[in-house]
Amino acid sequence: MAVAKKKTVVKNSSIVSAIDNSVYNLEVALDKADGAVTVKSAESKKLLTETRRLKKRRATLMGKKKRATTANRKNSTGDSRKLLRSVTSELAATNKLLVKATATRQAVLEELSGLKDSQKMLAAYVKGINAANRAIAKTRKKRRSGRK
Repeated sequence: MAVAKKKTVVKNSSIVSAIDNSVYNLEVALDKADGAVTVKSAESKKLLTETRRLKKRRATLMGKKKRATTANRKNSTGDSRKLLRSVTSELAATNKLLVKATATRQAVLEELSGLKDSQKMLAAYVKGINAANRAIAKTRKKRRSGRK
């Protein structure tokens, strides 16, 4: 008959060390999440102002193109055709930049949303652990021995 090996019992010091490391890792992850949310929020805000600027520029160029088209129809000269071509090419370039900025902002917003969810979860974990540590650290009240 084979002799079964004894399983070693885990020492208290290794359990305490594992708990401390886990709590430390959560706090570090929360700090990193806070920093990432700050950076991505700033990037999102920057992209928002850029898209607003490009939309305004696009609207201006659309009006300019409409006026240039009307002028070209009335009196088609070399200058009017040249103006129409330049406005059309500038409008196309602006549209291209706007599409690119909008796509980039959408990707940043998706990442920011995920980061905020993770940040909220980590904050809740750390808050719960700190509350549990406070509850554990409270001194226990001694009970009076009752009369029989």
